[in-house]
Amino acid sequence: MSVSAKLRRAPLRAVTGAYILNSGVGKLGADDDTSKTLHGFASGTYPFLGKMQPKAYAKALGVGEIAVGGALLLPIVPPMVAGAVLAGFSGALLNVYWNTPGMHEEGSPRPTVRGTPLAKDVWMFGIGTALVADAALEPAHDKVVELEATVSEKRAQKSRRASRKAARASAKASTESARKAASKASKDGVDYLKQVRETASALQAEAAKRAAKSAKKAQKRTEKASKKASKRLAEVKSEYVDVAAEKAKQAKLAAQEATSKARERIAG
Repeated sequence: MSVSAKLRRAPLRAVTGAYILNSGVGKLGADDDTSKTLHGFASGTYPFLGKMQPKAYAKALGVGEIAVGGALLLPIVPPMVAGAVLAGFSGALLNVYWNTPGMHEEGSPRPTVRGTPLAKDVWMFGIGTALVADAALEPAHDKVVELEATVSEKRAQKSRRASRKAARASAKASTESARKAASKASKDGVDYLKQVRETASALQAEAAKRAAKSAKKAQKRTEKASKKASKRLAEVKSEYVDVAAEKAKQAKLAAQEATSKARERIAG
């Protein structure tokens, strides 16, 4: 018996069992009037009970109710047995209700005011029938539950396999993506380094070219300045040589003139 079956039957068995057990205990000490009333109802439907004393019948009915209530309350009693006992007991009481004049409307199961206390036993008959039906259908129900559990487990296994497969595919895709990214990064790095080297070489060549050009220009400026200085020096030299020659000539002439004058003085 599954735990779920015990749980769904427990409220029915506990409430009904406690109600009938309490009723049975109360009938053990029933007074004469109550015993006669109970005996009268029962003997009208079951004539063989007319031979019993009212007190004895009330006690027997109380013992029977205690037995039925105990069967419902004790978990060791199978639900099929407990339900059958309850259905039989309540069926007997409903038979008394049906066969006792004035308990229900003519030609109808609807109870009269007087028959309402007996008509309420119909719920016990319903509970007993439900326990019997539930116990009878339990194997099929458990089989359905077992099949559903098996199907659910297979679906869960399939889902887990699909999840693992998807995880492996994702990991593989991630690894491949990472490998491609690393390869691309490495290639990009090599290309970038090559580009940097080419750029550096180009800059060096451009710098050397500019330096050579600047040196050439400086050389030309130097040569030009040198030529200009040489020309200026030649001009200055020519100018000063001519002046010096003129002055020397003048000095020579002055000296000759002074000599002539000196000779003239000496001669005179």
